[in-house]
Amino acid sequence: MGDPVFTTVVGVGAALTKMLLRACDAAFAADLVGDSQELLGTLLRTLRRTDESQGQIERRVSQTLANRIQAMQERCGSQSVDPGLLSGACTEVEIILDEIANDDGLLLSAVRSPGSFPEKLRDYAARRRTNVESAAEPYFDELIEAVATQYAAFAPWSPRFQIEAFKSILSGIDEIQDKSHRSLQAHEMTHEMLDTVLSNLAEVTRHEDKPHRVLFGSRPDVATGSRFVARVEQDQLNELITDTTKQRTVLVGMRGCGKTQLAAALAKRCEDANWSLVAWVNAVSPESIKSALVELAKELKIDTSDEPTREQLIARCLNSLRSSEASNRLIIFDNVEDINDLRGLVPTGDDLRVLATTTNDTGWDSQGWGTIKVGVFDREQSIDYLLNTTSSTDHKAADTLAHRLEDLPLALAQAAATARNGNLSLARYLERLDSYGSERAIRPVPGGYYADDVATALCMAIENALENLAEPTQQSARRQLGALALLAESGVPTRWLDPTIEQQDNQELQGAHQAKDEDAHDALTELIHRSIVQQSTDKATTMLHRLQAQAFRESWDENEAAEAYESAATLLDDVDIDQFSTNDTDSRRRETLDLVRQLRTISGQSYSVRLFDCDETIFALAQAFHHSNTLGLSYNAIPLSVAVDHVQNVLGTESSDTLALLGYLANTYASLGNLDKAISLNEQIVAQETKLMGDEHPNTLTSTSNLAYAYQEAGRINEAIDLFETTLAKRAQVMGADHRATLTTRSNLAGAYLAAGRLHEARELTEQVLAGRTRLLGTNHPDTLASRHNLAYIYRETNKFNEGITLNEEVLVDYKTVFGEDHPNTLIAENSLASAYQAVGRLDEAQELYEYILNNRRRVLGDTHPHTLASFAFLAGAYRDAG
Repeated sequence: MGDPVFTTVVGVGAALTKMLLRACDAAFAADLVGDSQELLGTLLRTLRRTDESQGQIERRVSQTLANRIQAMQERCGSQSVDPGLLSGACTEVEIILDEIANDDGLLLSAVRSPGSFPEKLRDYAARRRTNVESAAEPYFDELIEAVATQYAAFAPWSPRFQIEAFKSILSGIDEIQDKSHRSLQAHEMTHEMLDTVLSNLAEVTRHEDKPHRVLFGSRPDVATGSRFVARVEQDQLNELITDTTKQRTVLVGMRGCGKTQLAAALAKRCEDANWSLVAWVNAVSPESIKSALVELAKELKIDTSDEPTREQLIARCLNSLRSSEASNRLIIFDNVEDINDLRGLVPTGDDLRVLATTTNDTGWDSQGWGTIKVGVFDREQSIDYLLNTTSSTDHKAADTLAHRLEDLPLALAQAAATARNGNLSLARYLERLDSYGSERAIRPVPGGYYADDVATALCMAIENALENLAEPTQQSARRQLGALALLAESGVPTRWLDPTIEQQDNQELQGAHQAKDEDAHDALTELIHRSIVQQSTDKATTMLHRLQAQAFRESWDENEAAEAYESAATLLDDVDIDQFSTNDTDSRRRETLDLVRQLRTISGQSYSVRLFDCDETIFALAQAFHHSNTLGLSYNAIPLSVAVDHVQNVLGTESSDTLALLGYLANTYASLGNLDKAISLNEQIVAQETKLMGDEHPNTLTSTSNLAYAYQEAGRINEAIDLFETTLAKRAQVMGADHRATLTTRSNLAGAYLAAGRLHEARELTEQVLAGRTRLLGTNHPDTLASRHNLAYIYRETNKFNEGITLNEEVLVDYKTVFGEDHPNTLIAENSLASAYQAVGRLDEAQELYEYILNNRRRVLGDTHPHTLASFAFLAGAYRDAG
């Protein structure tokens, strides 16, 4: 006789699987777009193919739950609880899942926000908990948590769900295999290619077992040698490595006490121990935390193909961390201002440790954080540090200096560096400290925590370093320090401060500014040598300690402040994304992301907001929007709406700069599928520009075209066509028929005709645009390439397959030349050509190209990215067609 508890847990597994498959139905009916819809359609058809394939997932779910139940049964026996009570708990859970599966509203909510489903499940469970025997209630609760975890692991369009679904696809491939075996002798090569795709698919099913290590963020470098001082707090922190129960720990202490160094040392130790995830998050504001989690989600290869909102993507990131298999992981939130900034954003998961650093000790204990108080050095540590670093034996002077600096590690480090670099004895340094403080009106660091001598020592270190530099290197160093004091507290890309870093590997970047760039290199090298600035462990980021930057800002007079703001704005303005060729996609994305991070961060720093008064910063903001949208980084650009608000507050709603930035923001919303916001914002812009400039001004016409495109994307096709036709007529009249902007509007109108099924008009307009762009811009200009690709697609739609394929082949060669192998446009063109081959029965060529695309996507995106999974599906379809 079978175990009744195991029988009921199989029922729970079946109920959860039913709910998951109904979730597929709900998702497929919820207006999904792009590869996501195509992939889910393939999965759904395959999963429905046989009862056996549906059972693949059901058995995996049931087995996992059964393992949990077995452990519960053993605990029941040890606690003198009747194990049979678990059967009733399982039955209640099965009823709950059946009810959810039949509630369309709740089911769709679970699909849209899989991260919120566990909470909904707990609420639902509370209603039926009263039906469970009191002795079994803890086990009922544990089973609910186990089901929630299984849903998190197999939620639609999460990587885990797609992997499991593709495991079931393997069973469906049997049909293709059988056909191939029947014609093996005639199609020996096809059979070999089938083996290749089956091997690739099988490798996906093993993906979860592969170690995947992620090091995320810009961790500060760790002090070594004489700069390193052993701290008792480090021993407490190291307990996190061996004690998995210490899931949340916070380092609390004043600025300059060494919290970040302690956290960095822990991170380095975890990196050296090959932990699967070590992430460093600049947590200075809620916005900074959220943006970092979005970037971490992408680093973890979490799916964004269904265009989730930023909040949904963050939820998926937290859900992925929570549902991942147990492994040693560490996430550090550095410089948290308030514990409430972390509300709803703290990751959890098996063997995942979270460490925060903060100056604010309020609220941590009550929310389950273990607190480690980080103080200053004790006096003997301070004296030993000063004597060792300066090679001095003057114990009395060291004691006096430590007393005046209140044993604050940062102040002691800067004082020691100043004495060492200036070849000063500690007694002479004390004399300089007195004279410097009397000569300049040094304002104390706000907050009342620090002695006046601390601010004096920090400012003196900077001035001493500058005074020892010759012009023009000194001026370069002053500009660098001004920018570092105003830009992101987490640091600035080193290559922006020292352009010679890029020039070492790229001779084309060297030129007229070589002497200026060499001065910048010498200045930064000296600031690093004198310990004024620090760098991340990979040297890619340079930063000024927050306390030292604050003291530096407080020391400025009006002219010095103006020079610093000019230096920061100029540094942003000098970021030139177009210095990298169009086929160097990686470098262009890196530069764009770094610019977005800086603008996003300074928009949240009260002392930096003044930068948005500067034309240079406004230009940099426009560049960040433009390149984010063209490089597929729109998610990252959304937080720049705060920066746009700052510009609007400064310049007003009627400024052309304000309206242009609002236009970029509207386009960003549109590219992410937030069409209501895009349409509303574009309508406001068009109304304002029409009022201020007239309806034929180039700016107004651009905004009107953007509005028409948003209408088209929202399915308001007739309104879009009317607006495009009106705009085209005005542009042709004002700018001429062959103006680039006119050609763009004509191309947009062709796209609207195509969407409306007016194929002849779409083809005619596209051919006109292609001729005009070829004449005006050349054959390989990105605009011309887009027209050629569009025309190839229209040829296919109008049954001109040979013309379409020929044009597709030609444009693909040029896409690779202009954009490179890995650019999104190139991958789209390749997939389009493979689809065309498949449509006309050129299956060998289709299979070969699909395999090539698949290998590229696996290399660039990883095995579980939805585009990669879609490529598996396309390739499987090609083999199916081959029979």
